[in-house]
Amino acid sequence: MAAGNETAVDNVLAISLVYGGRLVSMGYYGRNDKLYYYAIMHKYPGPVFLKPAPVTYKELLKSVKENEQRSLALTQVCGQEDYPGRVTFSTYWERIPGVEFEIWFPGTPESVRQRRFLESRGYRLSYLCGYSVMSRAQYVGVWQKPTLSKNPYEAHYGLTLEQCLAKDKILLSRGFIATQFRVFNNGLAVLCTAIWEYVPAKHHAIEIGTKLEAIYSKVNRDDDMLPRQISHFMDNFDKVNYVVLWSDYNTNRYPTPLPLWKQTSKIPVSYLQGSIELLSPSQLEFLIKRVEHFMKDLDIPALSIAIVKKERLKFAAGFGYSDMRKKQVVTPENQFRIGSVSKPITAAAILVLVDQGKLNLDERVFGKNSIFGMEFAKKRLYQKFVMEVTVRHLLEHTAGGWDNIENDPAWIEPEMTTRRLIEHVLENIPLTKKPGTCWIYSNFGYQLLGYIIERKTGLTYEEFVKNNIWRPVEVTDIRLAGPTISDRASREVLYYMSGNRIGFNPYEMLTPDRIGPWGGWIASPIELLRFMTHTDGFHSKKDILSQESIADWSTPTKASNETYGLGWSVNVMGFNGWQHDGRMPGSAAMLVRLDNGLEMAVVVNKEYSERDFFHELGYVLHHIGNNDDWWRGSEDLFP
Repeated sequence: MAAGNETAVDNVLAISLVYGGRLVSMGYYGRNDKLYYYAIMHKYPGPVFLKPAPVTYKELLKSVKENEQRSLALTQVCGQEDYPGRVTFSTYWERIPGVEFEIWFPGTPESVRQRRFLESRGYRLSYLCGYSVMSRAQYVGVWQKPTLSKNPYEAHYGLTLEQCLAKDKILLSRGFIATQFRVFNNGLAVLCTAIWEYVPAKHHAIEIGTKLEAIYSKVNRDDDMLPRQISHFMDNFDKVNYVVLWSDYNTNRYPTPLPLWKQTSKIPVSYLQGSIELLSPSQLEFLIKRVEHFMKDLDIPALSIAIVKKERLKFAAGFGYSDMRKKQVVTPENQFRIGSVSKPITAAAILVLVDQGKLNLDERVFGKNSIFGMEFAKKRLYQKFVMEVTVRHLLEHTAGGWDNIENDPAWIEPEMTTRRLIEHVLENIPLTKKPGTCWIYSNFGYQLLGYIIERKTGLTYEEFVKNNIWRPVEVTDIRLAGPTISDRASREVLYYMSGNRIGFNPYEMLTPDRIGPWGGWIASPIELLRFMTHTDGFHSKKDILSQESIADWSTPTKASNETYGLGWSVNVMGFNGWQHDGRMPGSAAMLVRLDNGLEMAVVVNKEYSERDFFHELGYVLHHIGNNDDWWRGSEDLFP
């Protein structure tokens, strides 16, 4: 249980999350134009959860529709008046497959009819909250089925705090305990919403006070007596009073969902026509076992893979489900977000401009007689090292900073345009090393490369790459990823969160113009290998880059300890050749070009933040790469 300003409470929550804590109850109040927060965390295993920023009513309804597709159930919701007449809703979602839910607004003309309808369909009121709008009390609740309890219950709203406490005594004497108890100010009154459940063997207490420390020490607790819910009201002296519900009864603790795949079950698969015929039964079984082991071990819903030998497509297949709720089997044509595998694509676009004579790799980016000149130094002169940065430095990740580990500049200020972001970063985030001397992986560096492409061509980054990279390799139905489910492309899969803690929502993403150059493309493995086979330096197919450019981008730098060129990792993770991996919340990808002529692409629609995840994914490709002699013929499955 914690209270304080936003930073203090965020720090407590962050530490708690690291140790398996889960947010149980949270609220805030305003004082002197500042917000102060309070929260309760519990440690117990459960499903992955989301606590998004507050949304409007329209956005809430959209979230309900979209999150249902990912089996995310709304388990908490409450409204608040941001400013007179404007309401936003705080929400809490948990991945609970099979649970249905409905939002309820008690006190509205339709609420009684809706309640009777939901009760007749087996729903149960699982959450109830009140809030004030223009000094009028309003209420919102969540009905669910199935629920964790079938015990008799009573729910009340519209009562004053005094009436609620009196009701609590009556129900307590009849064997009921409070499972929810929240208060809020409405004009001069303090109102209450509460749910009681019949559990005679359990106990609860409702404590009210101005200091959480005093409340915490007052309750006679055993190991099971925990704070369950916290809310507040302002008294007649405008002082914050906390209301904390304690009990020894665990409610609304949903278990971690069962694994997607049983160890003994077969994962559904869809093959590209002709793939099976190029492998013997034992070879196909070997490949399937390696893929299934990875998917079952990490609970991956969908994986798609494609394999090229000597620039000829030999195999492509989709394993698992592109949509788990609908049980749609992924196909080799489905597209996935590829994250940082977008970087070699951006690097290729830069090298196309170099080959066209429109750009020089050693051209400076900022300062007099550079690409952007003094354009971003009108408010403040460029900081140290900025005017030394070249296009080559950005491609190599040797610009000297703007790293993606601590406060990645590419992710900050999501409402800013790319131009405004560049201005903001140059003014506020200095480089720490002399350009060319140190390898520091930088998403923002590739954001700059995308903006350079736009400045040199007069086209958007996406338009230029479509016209000069994808179209020449015969890929036409491709685009940058949209940020929400409703923005999904027609062949794009759904993305899922991993783990049993707070999730990184795959559908709270940056806009395409902000994310495109460093992590924004969607593609199928076949489409990635079309790109690869026309930029790989092999000779069966014509490359879209000059031999000089191919030599440049595949030559590792000293600053990277000979492991990174211009958009490619070189000879890393045991691969003799080029490699790049990428991840976004809910997706991951890997693209590999081996010196022996084998090229592979693999994508998944669920990811884990641990680096070992990519090593596990790499092992799958290593098992295949060690058997490159499987494909000796001249067959080519590229459409």
